[in-house]
Amino acid sequence: MLSPGLSMFLSMLLSLMLAVSPPEPGGTQAAKPAVLQKHWAERKFDAIERGLRESCMADPASFEAQFDNYFRTTQTWEADRNALEQWRQQAPDGLAQALVEAIYWRAYASQLRLGAVGHLPKEAMEFYQEQLGRGIARLQYVKAQANTCPLWHSLNISLQLEGAGSRRSAASAYLDAVQAFPNDLQIHFAMSRAYSPRAGGSAVQFDQFARRAVYFTKAVEGGAMYARLYWREDGNGNDAIQFREQRGLPEWRMVKTGFEDLLQRHPQDLRGRNKFASFACRANDRETYLKLRQELGERIVPELWPDVASVEACDRKLGKGGSAATSPTQAGGVNSHS
Repeated sequence: MLSPGLSMFLSMLLSLMLAVSPPEPGGTQAAKPAVLQKHWAERKFDAIERGLRESCMADPASFEAQFDNYFRTTQTWEADRNALEQWRQQAPDGLAQALVEAIYWRAYASQLRLGAVGHLPKEAMEFYQEQLGRGIARLQYVKAQANTCPLWHSLNISLQLEGAGSRRSAASAYLDAVQAFPNDLQIHFAMSRAYSPRAGGSAVQFDQFARRAVYFTKAVEGGAMYARLYWREDGNGNDAIQFREQRGLPEWRMVKTGFEDLLQRHPQDLRGRNKFASFACRANDRETYLKLRQELGERIVPELWPDVASVEACDRKLGKGGSAATSPTQAGGVNSHS
């Protein structure tokens, strides 16, 4: 039983979450439910297991995102918990069930994450850690199957970093993960949070991690992982990535090479091209910006341009196209030389 104080605290947080949650970009709240979400709503456990087998190596991020979005959006916690218990009784060693349950406990615990975990009241912190611990325990129960699906590893890292696990234990889990699945994006994304300045890390630590991730993924990704990680780290206001110094971090030369490698493998990636142009603007790389801006035309994705460097502001600063002369400094941008 929860104490009256904690119950009131949870109720207040949940009400606040519902009040401030923004609509999904592009109006996806009204879109047709994703297939796995539909299977879950209908309690078609066998279909979910087939879905995991189909997506585990090809697109594990989609499997995770569909369930994470469902739990956080519907917030039918008790009904979903009962369904998970029913499924667990039917398939105690089921990998799909364990992964979905781990996603559930992380989402359930996130009710308390309106701010930094360290700012939670003691009783709320204990409750928060307890929920994450349940997710970790469920993953550990099926650990023998870990190397059949990279999602097991990325969830394990995520839950350890969110919960009581140390950065050292998460780093150990990360090394195990990259031995099995060096090119899985979600594994690197999950571990990068440990080094983010927004989560208690530093710019130097994050950059060192990004370079190490490039080492693991270079055979397939080239330098793209460096760009991917800084793209993921980018935000608005003070959280927007900036290129202020000639030898500052991130290194623009590596970001640029990373996006070039990314777009070479995915030439139709409109979102990647938007983010690349946004970074080129902030690095004052006029030549690269104009090239990308001409390629984009009117196909702008505003959410990929932070408030401190909107496409309108970048066009005013660097132009939108044409043949204006470009100085050597502008052409290379800051941080363009090692």
